[in-house]
This record gives sequence, C-alpha cells and structure tokens, in this order.
Amino acid sequence: MSGQVKASSMLVNFNDPSYLEIYGFLLTEAALLDGNQFREWTQLLSEDLVYTMPVRSTRENFIKTHFSKEMFHFNENYKSMILRVRRMETDYAWAEDPASRARRFITNVRVSKLDDNRFDVKSYILMTRNRLEAVEYQLLSAERCDIIEKTEDGLKLVKREIFADSTIIGMKNLQLFL
Repeated sequence: MSGQVKASSMLVNFNDPSYLEIYGFLLTEAALLDGNQFREWTQLLSEDLVYTMPVRSTRENFIKTHFSKEMFHFNENYKSMILRVRRMETDYAWAEDPASRARRFITNVRVSKLDDNRFDVKSYILMTRNRLEAVEYQLLSAERCDIIEKTEDGLKLVKREIFADSTIIGMKNLQLFL
C-alpha cells in the first residue's frame, strides 16, 4: 500500500490555500456522488485517469498489509468510467435499480505537493449504503491514494487507488464509485 508520504514530496499545511482547495474538491466530489450526479462528477476526472481498487489478501504477517498486483475490484480508466456512468442512465443498470442511498464521509486528508501542478492526496473514506427497504446499512471503509492535478479547468482527479480495510467487501455489488 502506498499510504506513506513520498520522500520527494513536500507536505502541505492545513491552512495552506492549496490544502483547502483540495479538501473542498474532495467534499464536492463526495456530494456529487451522494446526490447521484454522476455526469457532473465526471467533469472532475482527468482524461488520463487511472482508478483502481486492488484485492486485499490475507497472509500470516502482522506487520505488512498485502494487496494483489493482478486482481482488482476496479481497474478503470477515463473511458471505462464514462461508459459506466452512461450505462447507469439506461434501463440496464440493474445493480443500481432502484438507486442505492449512499453517504461518503471523507477524513484524515493529507496533501503533499509533487510539482507545480500535482498533489499526492491521501484520505480515508467511510461509505454507508442502504438499498430498497433494508433496515441495516452496508459499510465500506478504505484509504484512498489520489493524484490530483491543478489545470486551467480546475482540479482534476488523475489517479485513485482504493485500499479497502476488509478482505471481504460486505456489499452485493460494487457499482458505486468511491
């Protein structure tokens, strides 16, 4: 897992305007996703996007966490994400018909400057999800490791790696975006 701050990057202070801008970006992104505003959300994505969620593996090593380098819950790019969003707008998105009620809580945001335009952003996400008439909520917690780029069109998500905290994802499908 790449949760460590890279030695070549510079940690951005909480009161720095860049930190506040990136934190606002993450909150806006969560609000768009929570509101099922997926087309609007795609405007935050870079055309160079890499979006992955490797499968966690359990091994007998209490110090190091292991994730597969070959198996993924998600292994997407910009074009595949656009296709997923378009499919959700059709009658064939059965996994989300009716739509889930989801809430994303973003916390523990750490920002490091990589160069003039790019930032290495680590955050934790807790997503609650409820479907149909279910009383219980499904939960998913993870660390997200992002690369966010400052462009002429605003901030864009270039890369996201999602590292789930549990080995088994307790949801019947993972159609939702994290």
